[in-house]
Amino acid sequence: MAIGQELLNVPLPEMIFKMANAIAQGQRRLDKTSLDTALALSKAKVSVIPDIFEIVETQKLSDAAEENLPDGAGDTPTIKVSSIAGKPVKMTLLQAGILPTFYQFTESLIEVKISISHHSSRTSEFEAGADFEVKTEAEAHGGLFGFGASGSVSTTFASHVNYKSASTYDYTAEGSSLLRTTLKPVPPPARIVPRIVTVDATALTNTPPGPVKVTFGA
Repeated sequence: MAIGQELLNVPLPEMIFKMANAIAQGQRRLDKTSLDTALALSKAKVSVIPDIFEIVETQKLSDAAEENLPDGAGDTPTIKVSSIAGKPVKMTLLQAGILPTFYQFTESLIEVKISISHHSSRTSEFEAGADFEVKTEAEAHGGLFGFGASGSVSTTFASHVNYKSASTYDYTAEGSSLLRTTLKPVPPPARIVPRIVTVDATALTNTPPGPVKVTFGA
């Protein structure tokens, strides 16, 4: 069966339904994968350094310089900056800011092309001819009583007719189809990412103890 005929045998509504069904199944699998990823990120824990402290102190220029200074310049006050990393804190990957990626089919396209060409030709050839021939015979004879003669004439006629006819028929059908869809990342649903609640209990160590401060993240 020709390609064009095969394409014509596929109804367009069925093609649209199959593509939409495939997109729906693919979207469901993508969402399930993203949800599984979010669950795994909420359980996996890593050590994170939440703070790096920068300590600014005063010191003499002679303590900071690597080379010898002129007399009296070494007592010039200057600034010393040092950094200390805080203690690592156990956090989940979600707390550390790693979020699952969700995808969505935003655009779909079905394009069907059919090209059909038809060519026919017919040729005829006619030939006719005729042959005509005349033949004459004469005979003379003599005898005791004188001379005599006899003759005959024959005619031949022939004719022929030739007729040739030829017809050619050419049919070509070509078809192609294109199914294209666009997949783009989208932000995760708001309820998928847990809200970070910070409980500040440092006020309990004050004198007198203050109230506990609770801050809700976005």
